[in-house]
Amino acid sequence: MRFALINPNWTFDRSIYFGCREPHLPLEYGYAKALLEEAGHEAAIIDGQLFDMSLEQIRGRVADLDPDVAVIATAPSYLFWRCPPPELRVPQEVARTLRPHARLLVAVGPHASVTPRAALAKLSVDMV
Repeated sequence: MRFALINPNWTFDRSIYFGCREPHLPLEYGYAKALLEEAGHEAAIIDGQLFDMSLEQIRGRVADLDPDVAVIATAPSYLFWRCPPPELRVPQEVARTLRPHARLLVAVGPHASVTPRAALAKLSVDMV
């Protein structure tokens, strides 16, 4: 299977989040990529934050990759799991943009773990 591990270009415009707004490397995606490849799958990290990618650039990269599974995080990094941004604006925008290009759209992160039904409904993803 082919996986796209997507780190959105996190923005905090109009956000009520008061925590650290500095970019964080998506270390959890590095670990996941290594495990997926070890199991014989293809995996690519699309780091919108690192490369300052627009939603359209992320969409284009995902469309080019044509993954079986597209994964979106609900927080900028595993470091945010203890105090994540309260809103899902950024992952919602990414999910909406990727929906036509994802066979299976998955959300991971604190929102998906703590409130899975709400995350499913708010993000319109297939799985959390």
